[in-house]
Amino acid sequence: MIGMLVSSCENNIEDVNRLTNFEELPLQTIYESKITYTDSGRVHLIIEAGKIDRFPAGEEPYDEFNNGIRVLSFNKKGELESEITADRATNFPKRDFMVAKDSVVLKDKEGKMLNTELLNWDNTTNKIYTDKFVKITTPSEILYGDGLEAEQDFSRYEIKNIKGRIKIDESADSTLQTE
Repeated sequence: MIGMLVSSCENNIEDVNRLTNFEELPLQTIYESKITYTDSGRVHLIIEAGKIDRFPAGEEPYDEFNNGIRVLSFNKKGELESEITADRATNFPKRDFMVAKDSVVLKDKEGKMLNTELLNWDNTTNKIYTDKFVKITTPSEILYGDGLEAEQDFSRYEIKNIKGRIKIDESADSTLQTE
């Protein structure tokens, strides 16, 4: 007696597409990087990141910054204007647009500090903004609110929905007084 075993295999097209879609994989991964942007020999921006995954394919190429990011911005005199740190960020170079996420901190040269969980940076309009909770600390007060729009150097800002304000009495050795 002769026996025959026939077997067939069927592939789910969605699984095949997911496994063979190389657009979802980074073309390049960079670890412990420091990128310096200059203009006419002057340092304009320094970006330090723990890990950068570059995705250049598709309609909108982007870079994913993971394991921490630090962006230092300098004025025309070469002086440090501001510093942004975050746990993660996504940069869209075609649009000149970056989104910083998770534990975002922005400090400026005057000692102001912004804390939020999401910050959009539009370099074409020189604006930063968010619709998330923000805390702004200055030498004289602490402001809380939801949403913010500001100049990218943080020289001017507007909190969209102020939730609270605490005045700091500088003459009373850091005693906080509510307004």
